[in-house]
Amino acid sequence: MMPEISILMPVRNAEVHIEEAINSILGQSFKDFELIIIDYGSTDKTLNIASSYIDSRISLIKNMSDYIKSLNRGIL
Repeated sequence: MMPEISILMPVRNAEVHIEEAINSILGQSFKDFELIIIDYGSTDKTLNIASSYIDSRISLIKNMSDYIKSLNRGIL
């Protein structure tokens, strides 16, 4: 069964804020969602931080395109 809500989070070099952003989403009282994190070319520790989460609601996509193409990939 598909979740009620899909959250797209495009990220690039977001190591300073990504942990806080992910924790905020996971901490919501509403639980029927999926979080799709699309990294579009980070050169910092963003991917390491995002991939450290073990939660079946989180998907991580590596995309070497720009912001808009990354969003489009997330909705496919």
